[in-house]
Amino acid sequence: MPSRPLIRSDTLSVITVMCHTIPQAAQFYVGVLGFNIRCDEEVNGERLVVATPANLVEFTPTGSLRFVQAKSERDKKAVGNQAGDATFLQVESDDWDTLYERLHTMGVEFVNGKDDPREDKKQKYKACTILDPMGNKINVIERTTTTLGKVFMMDVGHD
Repeated sequence: MPSRPLIRSDTLSVITVMCHTIPQAAQFYVGVLGFNIRCDEEVNGERLVVATPANLVEFTPTGSLRFVQAKSERDKKAVGNQAGDATFLQVESDDWDTLYERLHTMGVEFVNGKDDPREDKKQKYKACTILDPMGNKINVIERTTTTLGKVFMMDVGHD
């Protein structure tokens, strides 16, 4: 069994923003809020654009979630459907074994019942897709220096 890291640094890294057009979203997040485009490429026939806050520390990315109780009809329709059929969040962990065991112990629902992790020997990562209690898809991946930020690009919105 591999040793656990001395310093834990699990992070929330990518939140999907549904938009009418990519230029519309980029204009707001980059042009108005000052985010930086980190990735703009085609992956599996789809355009992947990732923007990060201007002051992001390169090797310790952070993100936040805000929990809001749905009250309006529009809000209620969005519960469990934050990203449509795509992946809503990606959580990266540098302590994969502990987190993966916790997912099983806590009875988390795996997408399509596929609870065996996807492994990519070449890219050297493990990943699985789970559902949050509301029904949003979340990619959980093992974060290493070789996978940091790359897995989502290969796994965009797909089971």
